[in-house]
Amino acid sequence: MLSLLVVEVPADCVDFASDLLWAFGAQAVEERARGNVVELRTDLGESPLVRWQDLVNAHPIAAEWATRIDEVDPAVTEGWRDHVTVTNVGDVRIVPAWLSKERAPGDILIEPGGSFGMGDHPTTRATLALALQSPGSSILDVGCGSGVLGIALALTRGARVVAVDIAPAAIEATLLNAQLNGVDQLIVVETGDVHSVRGTYDLVLANILAPVLLADAEHIASRVTVLGSVILSGFTMSRVDDIAQRYTALGLLETRRIEVEGWFALQMQRIDER
Repeated sequence: MLSLLVVEVPADCVDFASDLLWAFGAQAVEERARGNVVELRTDLGESPLVRWQDLVNAHPIAAEWATRIDEVDPAVTEGWRDHVTVTNVGDVRIVPAWLSKERAPGDILIEPGGSFGMGDHPTTRATLALALQSPGSSILDVGCGSGVLGIALALTRGARVVAVDIAPAAIEATLLNAQLNGVDQLIVVETGDVHSVRGTYDLVLANILAPVLLADAEHIASRVTVLGSVILSGFTMSRVDDIAQRYTALGLLETRRIEVEGWFALQMQRIDER
């Protein structure tokens, strides 16, 4: 049997709570309305309560939500793979690893494992769409998930990538996917977050939660080289202006903004010498 984590949240917290679960390694999040609350059911791996405690430690508000463990047949939870198809972003095709027979030369193979990042989420597509149009040979991917963003840039332009994530499952998935796509010599994968990164980069990718983008804004902005850019995503309309204003105050200029299915991505360029 498989242990699923079930989190009970108020209806107005569903999007935020779902984002937290995705960030901490959820492969899928199922919503079930139960009276005045919504149950979020997800697989966080072999030790879901340990992963949940990690999440609570990082985001104490989550301690207010009731949780339980449901035991289910593993065959049921793997059914999501039957519904995943090839994702197209610009000229890039992202192919699920279990559909490798559909892969053509230049396609990206992705096995998410226990991480977030099949490539089909609107924030991933929005970030990648902007990244593919942005110059840069040195890339920092903050909260890399399955590594799909960095791998796409390494594969399409030979960029060198530093990919960081706090989730062990993401590190494992990124290493595997870099090997699957033959770009493991171009990608350095490290456990950590933006606080542990040194140096500056032509292009910084931060497809993470809005509260983290705001809390870590100074650190994220400081990793962008002069005339380099950062692409920020992981938020809806309600947080766009807050995030744009925060990074503008740190010396970055908004150059592009796109929306994909209600999710936004902002591109900000560093224009000062700091």
